[in-house]
This record gives sequence, structure tokens and C-alpha cells, in this order.
Amino acid sequence: MTITQLRALADSVEGARPVALHAESIGMRREMRNMLVAASGLRSVTCWTRVYTLDVPGTGPVVIGSGALGGLRAEDFDQRRPAAQARVAHALAHASRVLPLGGAEPSLGHTTAPHAVAAGLVVIPMPGIAPGARMVYARLAGAREYLFTGDIARTDLNWREMRLPARLAAPHQSRAQRAENLAWLTTINALHRAAPQMVILAGSDIRETPFSARTLSDQPGGTSDWP
Repeated sequence: MTITQLRALADSVEGARPVALHAESIGMRREMRNMLVAASGLRSVTCWTRVYTLDVPGTGPVVIGSGALGGLRAEDFDQRRPAAQARVAHALAHASRVLPLGGAEPSLGHTTAPHAVAAGLVVIPMPGIAPGARMVYARLAGAREYLFTGDIARTDLNWREMRLPARLAAPHQSRAQRAENLAWLTTINALHRAAPQMVILAGSDIRETPFSARTLSDQPGGTSDWP
């Protein structure tokens, strides 16, 4: 899979492309660095669960994210953000399309090849990682590009250095699944090198979202201790 192929797929569907990205931080939890990137230590780091929305002219927003379908429980967070969750619920109620980054979603079909689901939007299935695992590529009307990695890369270090989480983070993941995960990290790294201007949004990204239409509406306070 190359950036040229993703762009061609994104351009293959007629219609209005998304024009702006918004991000909502719906909750946080503390995890050991080792659970995100192997051999990175036992010190804890703050991980935010975010849901993204894309504005599409003439229709409702596109909702993207691991928390998009509301399957997360209160015990999944150390801190929740009710105001952000309410905004996500409002977006879901008016959404033209919902693209979760994991879990079963029949409306996305069963093809295992990357495929366009709307103008400027490409779903990249990864069935060898876990049922329903996928990434989403978005090419906005102004040519801004985003890649939403979900849990395939929970931090930038995963794909920049091709480093998986510690085995303890996914004890039921087979050796073959870890090898495929590593192959996808290599693919993300190659996509970045081919399109360095593309924004790659990791699954537990702790940065402010670059080039979003506004700063995070529920911006976490304080500074990150992630290297």
C-alpha cells in the first residue's frame, strides 16, 4: 500500500470532501510506558482517548475513533470528560458516517483491501491484527491529509522506531499477529516518508491535534512527560 494508491482511492468517489477536522478528548487513563512501547520503562504516562469529527459540506459530520461507537466503559478511564462525551454524542446523532477504528461494524463491509467509503475517505482493514481492526485515511478538500492509526500505533514512537508494545500489553496476541503489527508499523513509516506533510494521529496520541479546525475543545491541562 502506497500513498499514491491511497490518494487514488480517496479521489475515486465523487462528492464533497471533508473540509475541517475537530478532536474531542473524552477520557484519560494512566498506563506504563512499557505497555505502549516495549523497553521504554515502567514510569506511567497519560493516555487520552479521542474521537475525531470531519465537517462535510451539505451533510452531517464523519465521526472517527476507537471511542466512536460508545463501547467504552467508565472503568476504562481514570478520568472522564462528560462535556466532550456529550459533544461526541451530538455528533453521532447527526453523523453522515461513523468509522470506528476497531470492533465489528457491518456497514463497512467485509473486504480486506483498502477501499474508499466516501469522497476523500479510505478504510484500511487489518483483519490479521484483530477482528474489525482498521486505519482510516482522510484527504480533505484543501489536500490536507490525515492517517488515523487506532491501536496499530498507539504512539508516534511505535511507527517512527518500529517498536511494538511489550508482550504483556497483548498477552493473547500470537507471534504472527505481532509480526503483522510490525509490518503495518513499517507501512506507516513508509507512508510518512513518502508524504511527510501527512498528519499521523496515533491511537493514544498525547499531543494537540495538528491542523485541526480549532484547538481541542476539551484540551487536557498540564504538560506531557512522554519523550
